Amino acid sequence: MFRRRLIPFVIALALVASASTATAVLAKKNLALPQIQSMIGTGETAKVTAGRWNQKVSLSYQWLLDGKTIKSATKNTYLVPVSALGKKLSVVETAKFPDKKTLTAKSLARVVGDLKVSGTVSIAKDVANNKLILTSPVAPAANITKSINWYASGSLIQGAKADQLDIDERFDSLPVYAKVTFTSTSYKPLNVKSNSINFAAPAVTDDVLLWSDEFNGDVGSGPNLLDWHDVTGNGRDNKDQYSVVATGWGNLERQYYLPGSAKVAEMAGADGGKGLLFTATHQATNPHPDGPFNCWYSYNWRKQPYDPPVYCDWVSGKITTEGRIGFLYGRLEARIKSSGAPGTWPAFWTLGTDYSVNGWPYCGEIDIHEGNGGIPNKNWGTIHGTAYWPGGEVTRSSSVLAEWHTYAIDWKPDYIAFSFDGVVYKTITASDLTKAPWNLDLEKGGWEFNKPQFAILNLAVGGKMIGNNNLPIAVEAIDTNTKTMQVDYIRYSSLDGYGTLIRY
Repeated sequence: MFRRRLIPFVIALALVASASTATAVLAKKNLALPQIQSMIGTGETAKVTAGRWNQKVSLSYQWLLDGKTIKSATKNTYLVPVSALGKKLSVVETAKFPDKKTLTAKSLARVVGDLKVSGTVSIAKDVANNKLILTSPVAPAANITKSINWYASGSLIQGAKADQLDIDERFDSLPVYAKVTFTSTSYKPLNVKSNSINFAAPAVTDDVLLWSDEFNGDVGSGPNLLDWHDVTGNGRDNKDQYSVVATGWGNLERQYYLPGSAKVAEMAGADGGKGLLFTATHQATNPHPDGPFNCWYSYNWRKQPYDPPVYCDWVSGKITTEGRIGFLYGRLEARIKSSGAPGTWPAFWTLGTDYSVNGWPYCGEIDIHEGNGGIPNKNWGTIHGTAYWPGGEVTRSSSVLAEWHTYAIDWKPDYIAFSFDGVVYKTITASDLTKAPWNLDLEKGGWEFNKPQFAILNLAVGGKMIGNNNLPIAVEAIDTNTKTMQVDYIRYSSLDGYGTLIRY
């Protein structure tokens, strides 16, 4: 009798156990979160890959930006507006079960406009071809462009945009690396930096003369045209050194440069008794037979010539080594004196040989000697680059300009020192530009001087710094007497192993 009563009890226990198992199987559960694409830009459509659930469900959606509900964004797709750039986009998926009860699951958030690329950016030396070669990932989508920039010692190399970079002495002592920038109107720019390759300093050697012009040719002869370009005009097209454009050289200068205005002459106090004499003559007093010449002020605001005509006040001389000789590092010096008359602007300076490609100030400018005839007891030495112009000056109790002095720079990677008669009066380094008052990010454009420069000698009259702003002398107060600048020599030497003369 006892066994007969036990059997129904065992059966009842089995039924309870079976029901419990069924309940466990049917518990509502999310097996995989919904997903949205890992890279989403503005103007693109975000799409949901549905999550997985352990039962048959119907799904609905709600999109979120930075965790906040987007009104009316309740489909499985969402057109991302421009205003969403930089915000976190996610979606909440709601699963409705057969018993009408619901559960939710939220996708991982994606930052709108965050670009992602697979792979790395690297550079390597191609020794056989003397180049640096860049390898980088392809752009991840058709609407994304890829650009390349190269850097030396943390400073942008202007104009270097290709995936190959020629190796030369400009990188001595410097680390070089590249950055690839991926850009699109739908995304924030993505910069990917390469490895860095370091270049050794040259072996220290005795300083030697690499090139000079002593200007000791026949009296009356002009500069050596194998080394110098004898300039014409009151301005130029940046990309064409031979063009004549009446722009006042960007400084509203009042002279017209003409070949033959700089000639070898006998010269008291010069080595060997000769030098190059620059002469500025006033055209109302001593007109040139090839004149008259148009200046920037010969035209009205419509670029029409005035009637009656207005012509250049002065004819003077300017010579450059552009297209003939380039200089990279080393010591560049010249011995100079001038009449030091008010309104004159004698100068010995350089511009980057990439001037015709990148223009000013991105080519870099080094003013080794600048004089202002209205303040003849001063000399200025200055560098000009992207949004900076640090420099120094020398002041004497008597006229600096009217006496012979040697003006020079000692130039190495990331370093320029200005000297006056052999005494350094100002040193400027690349790191100086990262500090007050300049506070520059060199990667965006800064130190422009780890590349070749060409030399310039000229005698200007007037200009923004000298007369046209009426300081220190008004234009109408500049007398008509002939003005001069005398150059004894220009010399270029190596310096502690640095110094490369480039012939074009």
